[in-house]
Order: sequence, then C-alpha cells, then structure tokens
Amino acid sequence: MKKIVIFIKKYSFLLGIALFIIIISTTNIVEIFRCIKNINPFYLLLAALITFPMFLSKSLCWNYIIEKQGIKYDFKNSLLMYWAGVYIGFLTPGKIGEISKALYLKKDGHSMGKSIVGVILDRISDFAFLLIFAVIGSLFFLSSIQKQIIIPLLGILVLFVIFMIFWKAGLLKWIFGKMLSVLLPQKYQKSWNINLQDFINDLKIFKLKDYLIIFIITALSWLFYYLQIYILAKGIGISIPFLYFAIAITVTGFITLIPVSVSGIGTRDAALILLLSPFLIPKEQIIVLSTLMLAMLLFAGLIGLICWLIKPLRVK
Repeated sequence: MKKIVIFIKKYSFLLGIALFIIIISTTNIVEIFRCIKNINPFYLLLAALITFPMFLSKSLCWNYIIEKQGIKYDFKNSLLMYWAGVYIGFLTPGKIGEISKALYLKKDGHSMGKSIVGVILDRISDFAFLLIFAVIGSLFFLSSIQKQIIIPLLGILVLFVIFMIFWKAGLLKWIFGKMLSVLLPQKYQKSWNINLQDFINDLKIFKLKDYLIIFIITALSWLFYYLQIYILAKGIGISIPFLYFAIAITVTGFITLIPVSVSGIGTRDAALILLLSPFLIPKEQIIVLSTLMLAMLLFAGLIGLICWLIKPLRVK
C-alpha cells in the first residue's frame, strides 16, 4: 500500500500532462498557431509590465508584516527577498519559494518561529481574499453547472473559519504542541517549542487594523494580476466582462492547486475552457491564453533570478 501511495505521489503530475494532450488532440493546431501569430504585441508588453506593480504590492505587504514584528529592512531588500522566492520556487518542490523569505530572516539572526509569521500571514491573506471573492462572485455570475465546482471551495471556507476560531481561542498552540511531541524526536522538541512560542507571541502583535491593511494590500496585488491576464486576453481577441473574467481566473487558480500537473498545465486549460464556455470562445484561444499565463509566471521567475543574483540565498 505504501509503495502505491509513493507511486501516485511521484507520478501524479502525469495526469495533468495527459489531460493537456487530450485537450490538444481535440483542437485545431493550425488555429492555435494562427492565434499566436495574431497576438497584439502591445498588449503582451503591457501585461508583462504589470508584473512589476503586482510584485511591488506583494513585497509591500510582506514588508508591512515584518515591520510590525520589529524586523527592519528597507523596501529594496524586501523586494529582492520576496522576488527571489519566486525564482527559488521554480527550482524546488512544494512551497520552498515561500519559505525562502523566512530563511532570509533566519540567516540574519531571527528565530524560525518569528521568521515564518510573515510567510503564513501573507498566504492566509491571499487565501482569504481568493475564497471570499471566488465564492461570493460565483454565486452571482457563474452558471448552475459551474457552481458545482464552488461546493468544495465552500467547504474550504468553513474549515478556514474554524481554523481562525481555533487560532483566536488559543487552541492551536495546544494542538501544535501535542503534534510536536508526537512527531519530533526528543532532542529537537525544545528548539521547536521555542520557535512555536516565538511564532505565537509575534502573532499577538497584530490587531484588527493590521489584518485589514494586509487584506487591502493583498486585494490590490490581485487586482493587478486580474488586469494582467485580462490584457493578455484582449491581446488574443477574447472579450468578456472584467468581473466575470476575474472570478473565472480565481476559480481556475484554486483548481490548479490540485497536485496533478506541472505549473497547472492541463488543469488550468480545462478549467478555463469550462468557465469561459458561456461566451463560446474557441478552445484554441483559451489554450493560447493559458500558455501566456504560464509565460508571465516564467517572466516573473526570470526577474526573480536577477534578484537572487543580487541577494543570493543557498537553500539545502
């Protein structure tokens, strides 16, 4: 049984590739190349430029969090560390790219418990915004068939609310403590208990006003992302209402979190085809849009490489 689980975990990405091959086999390859040839370069350049304010706002959010903790970096260094994490994320499995920001702080003498607060709050803020936007927007704008994919999101939202209640009640500290005592060898428990205490203590610094500011900056960064993808769609010739498009992109993002593909290849294409189906957009155009979305991620990763070269971090 264990070997089967390991096999599935190791080769699950093939499902996404298989799905992409199936989608491509039902499309007109010549039409895909025609769509690529007809891309308006002005829109492509404009979309690429929006990468900069998008990551500037993301870096601003992380910088605000760590400053509240008493960790002082100028914005330039915060930007370099945040963007380098994008590059590291392309080279490493899982979410090491996210953790790299904490590793930068740890290298400068801060405890891991303190360093990880910014990463977690940044992710929670992203997650909360996307869930709220996706669920509320979907109820008003998506068709009855499309709403079926929102049901799992509602379940996740409920779990998120329960998580926050537990957090406020202080129960998570007790739960984490028990987990550490079971999972960690005895010789490591003391250091991790100290890190856990640092983590809990720094979370108490943040007030409702701080969470609201973090949420607003997060919403701004996602607005730039929606605008970037909307401009890419315009460059291909896809024209649909901006709000519906933003909701479709959000739901697609959640679907690509399913670990059955590489960088969302296959799952992103299938989700976009389903969600944009009411507008009778040719599959060929949607596949090109999905490919351009991936290209924007690679572009961000390339800039992350430059940031990493300026401020390198060795990740083991």
